[in-house]
Amino acid sequence: MKKETINKILRRFGVELHGLGFIQSLKKSDFQENAFDVQQKLMLNAPNVIFDIGANRGDTAIKYSNLFPTAKIYAFEPFEETFKKLKENVKDYPNIHIFNFAIADTIGETVFYSNKNEDTNSILSSSKIGLSSDEQVKTIGQTIINTDTIDSFCLSHKIEKIDILKMDIQGAELMALTGAKKILAEKKIDLIYTETYFRRQYNNQPLFHEISTLLADNGYYLQDIYAPIYGNGSIAWCDAIFLPQ
Repeated sequence: MKKETINKILRRFGVELHGLGFIQSLKKSDFQENAFDVQQKLMLNAPNVIFDIGANRGDTAIKYSNLFPTAKIYAFEPFEETFKKLKENVKDYPNIHIFNFAIADTIGETVFYSNKNEDTNSILSSSKIGLSSDEQVKTIGQTIINTDTIDSFCLSHKIEKIDILKMDIQGAELMALTGAKKILAEKKIDLIYTETYFRRQYNNQPLFHEISTLLADNGYYLQDIYAPIYGNGSIAWCDAIFLPQ
């Protein structure tokens, strides 16, 4: 029986199987705070606007809604099948507004790769890094999706400031930040919570140092890293929080 099939059964009891990389991460992060608890502490004032880029099925958007019930949450998910699940899951959350396109560095259309595990779908094509994740990112299809930029979206929706910018878009985070040139330069994002990689799981994928350099150039610093995943004895990817200086 496959691990995912077993997990579907185990999740009913609050249990889930994980690979060696996840076990290694537990050893490294026993005493680390949860990233959402940290965000709640860092937000001295209740956030008004939250962007959930790479909303997937809506778990994070719902978590933000529960943490910050007065916030207006903009959730972006480009893959049609996943978007349908997102729509169903957030239907009882009036403060979550969903959009069926990707946030990138240009306005228009692009190829989107759907993979064996839909959580790994990306604008970027998959690569191999010699870890168990290689199996999850195997491409099974392609489609054309629409794209917008953060700056363009903010302008069209009259958004002057983003309190929390969350990104989990499988290697396309630097593209999203490149499309936020104006709002970043003006330091109108109070907190950036992003997935970032140390190995190129996707072709032409920017790594942690490239994302942190762009943010440093715009006056943002690394607050900490969270939920690191390890493989072959070294860190493969993690989540990170960046704050304005």
